[in-house]
Amino acid sequence: MERIEDTPPVCSGCGKVHGTSVHSRDVVVVEDLRISGKRVFLLVPKRKMRCIEDGRIRVEEIPWVNGRFTDQFAEQVYRLTSITTNQEAGWFLGLDDEKVYRIDKSKLEELAIEKLDPVPAPKQMSVDEVAWQKWHKYVTNVVDVEKRKIIWNHQGRDKSTLDMFFRSLGKENCGKIKAVASDGAKGYLSSIEDYAKNALIVLDHFHIKKYLNDAVDMVRKEELKKARQQNNGELSEILHCNKRFILMQNKVTNKKQNLLERLATLNERVYQAMLLKEQFLS
Repeated sequence: MERIEDTPPVCSGCGKVHGTSVHSRDVVVVEDLRISGKRVFLLVPKRKMRCIEDGRIRVEEIPWVNGRFTDQFAEQVYRLTSITTNQEAGWFLGLDDEKVYRIDKSKLEELAIEKLDPVPAPKQMSVDEVAWQKWHKYVTNVVDVEKRKIIWNHQGRDKSTLDMFFRSLGKENCGKIKAVASDGAKGYLSSIEDYAKNALIVLDHFHIKKYLNDAVDMVRKEELKKARQQNNGELSEILHCNKRFILMQNKVTNKKQNLLERLATLNERVYQAMLLKEQFLS
């Protein structure tokens, strides 16, 4: 197949039209409906571009292609499996029953989503990802804070996943959202800024604490490197990784107090970073 018009590609990651230059081109083989009893395979050109949202190389999205099959072919598989077994449908189509199962399952999920009740519009919500399987598979959960219950979830944890939730609400309901709690993930923040423009973004305490600890630890490593280069044994001992857990713990113990007092005279930069963290957490 050849393109009639070279229109800008639609990113499969964020769902937006990108005017950026094409990174590379590829051709995928897609099965379509039979013609005169013969199986039909289409060679569909696909472009790759760098997503402006997350910076990753993404393949363009073609609306009538569903994986390695066209939408109308997937519809035929679904109709066949509704009147016969997956094995017999696969024999008729020339597919193994595992492929038939995956196509049928995908189609059933689409139909189930269409029949679901509309998502209730929250005024205050939180969004976070939860690991649900091995190998880094995640689900995005949206919680209505006032009702204290999950109102929506979907596989994935990027911007495009949360975009689906906001699109299901509609522009008017998105405008009524007053506050969104998040862990600070760039994809989530970008989606919130695009759709819930009136909402106050609230970063949760747990992740802010983590970001503060990471920042303090980065300063500690930088100053430790300088101390070693300057042969400053006393400072190197305090900033060594075996003292890290004492410095980074939230509770101010006697050991931590002693280390902070020594840091106040030996290295002001790390000491000030520690004070800023303690002031925020107090």
